[in-house]
Amino acid sequence: MIAYGKTDKGLVRANNQDTFRIDIQENGLGFLVLCDGMGGARAGNIASAQAAEQFMKHIKTAEPSQSDRDTLGEIVEQAVKLANQEVFTMSQSSPEYNGMGTTLVGGICADNRVILANVGDSRAYLLDGARIAQMTADHSLVAEMVRSGRLTTKDAKTYPGRNLITRAIGVDSEVEADLYEIILQEGQSLLLCSDGLSGMVTDGEIAAIVAQSASQEEACDQLISRACEAGGNDNVTVVLYTK
Repeated sequence: MIAYGKTDKGLVRANNQDTFRIDIQENGLGFLVLCDGMGGARAGNIASAQAAEQFMKHIKTAEPSQSDRDTLGEIVEQAVKLANQEVFTMSQSSPEYNGMGTTLVGGICADNRVILANVGDSRAYLLDGARIAQMTADHSLVAEMVRSGRLTTKDAKTYPGRNLITRAIGVDSEVEADLYEIILQEGQSLLLCSDGLSGMVTDGEIAAIVAQSASQEEACDQLISRACEAGGNDNVTVVLYTK
């Protein structure tokens, strides 16, 4: 069980509002989270950092004996609620924090099972050699329009409102996360990323870069480099996990 992550502010943004955390423990459990903050220079940084810390703090209460799907799902779901409560409370405490929020994708790895939660448009991909599959559904305006047939996948890439998300941590007093169970087979990897990667680099390019890299570190470096080559319009964060 190994994981590696990297974040970069990209070529346009003045600062980095993305946060990721990784904790692989000797007891056979792994914990991952990636958050993409919003709401102003300082507020976005704080929203993503606080959500990531609160989420990790709770999911790390899981024990190896609690590795069944339902128990892990309850822990992950509660972690999202606590992260949302933390950020929402802070957003109400000061005018400079008002309106801040963050995406969140993360969860618990137990053997070959990963229980993930997703809020917003940061993504989880399952990678198997040159094959790639998006495992999470974006909570965004364009994603909803594509799902309803009002917009094609091709047109969504350039749609003016493509950066508008419909669900985020900390914006309201309560938030609903989508939960996923992913079973990793031999040779497969899980990739978490912010839209600074998925919005700039095609799924096919992502798969090819990971497949051709000699290590997780090289893969993360190359993915960020490719996003910057494509424009680097946003912060870019990637986390790669392999059992």
